[in-house]
Amino acid sequence: MRGKILGAFFLGVLTLAAAGQDKSKKAYELVYDDVQVLKQQIQELRARLDQNAEEIRAIQDQIKAVADLVRQSITGQAGILEGLQAVPAQYQDIVRKIDQLTLELQKIAADLAAARTAQAPPAVTAESNSKPVQQAPDKTPPEPKPQPAPPPPTISPQEAYSMAYNDYLKGNYDLAVESFKLYRAQFPGSPLADNALYWIGECRYSQRKFEEAVDAFDELILTYPQGDKAAAAHLKKGLAFVELGKKPEALAALKILVAKYPLEEESKIAQEKIRELTEK
Repeated sequence: MRGKILGAFFLGVLTLAAAGQDKSKKAYELVYDDVQVLKQQIQELRARLDQNAEEIRAIQDQIKAVADLVRQSITGQAGILEGLQAVPAQYQDIVRKIDQLTLELQKIAADLAAARTAQAPPAVTAESNSKPVQQAPDKTPPEPKPQPAPPPPTISPQEAYSMAYNDYLKGNYDLAVESFKLYRAQFPGSPLADNALYWIGECRYSQRKFEEAVDAFDELILTYPQGDKAAAAHLKKGLAFVELGKKPEALAALKILVAKYPLEEESKIAQEKIRELTEK
């Protein structure tokens, strides 16, 4: 009986020992599994860190590229600003040279006028009338130019100008030219005196008398350089040279217009004409 009790006791102890070993084994396996999970998570975190590092490097490269572009833009803008600052000085220099040329042309025109006066034939005296005069061969008398009707004594400058301008609009160009000349002779101080000279040039241009048109526009440019028709006179002068086939003179006239009056509408037309002439 006592032996049975001892056997049962040892059996119980062995059973408990086996159960303890099983629990220890299960606990170890759980710890092992947790360690493996932690390792996997660490590997995933490392992979993410590597990926994030690559993305950070890519972002840094982009930031560097943007910074380079910004520096280049700032440098370019500085160059543009320097160029813009130089433009007014260049423009003023061009205008100054043009004004000098204008003064020289005015002086040349005055010298020519003085030379023509000096070369005028002397007046015929009583003694010279006694000498035989060689008869010039008969020539066909020129056609008489149409004479404008003399304005009434009380006509105003505006009415006289309107009469001449209406003749231009009707295509009576010779009559309009004489009327505008008469207007300038009667009202030399009128603010429309330069306009009258401009329309004389327009009449000759419409008649395709381009040399006479250039002369009229030149007289306006020299006499009224600050007039409201100066830019238009430069433009029509250049176009008249184009019609005459004088390309260098046309380009020079149009370029002077662009330099002196860059903001006028005539300047835009001149720039288009310059491109057209240079592309031919």
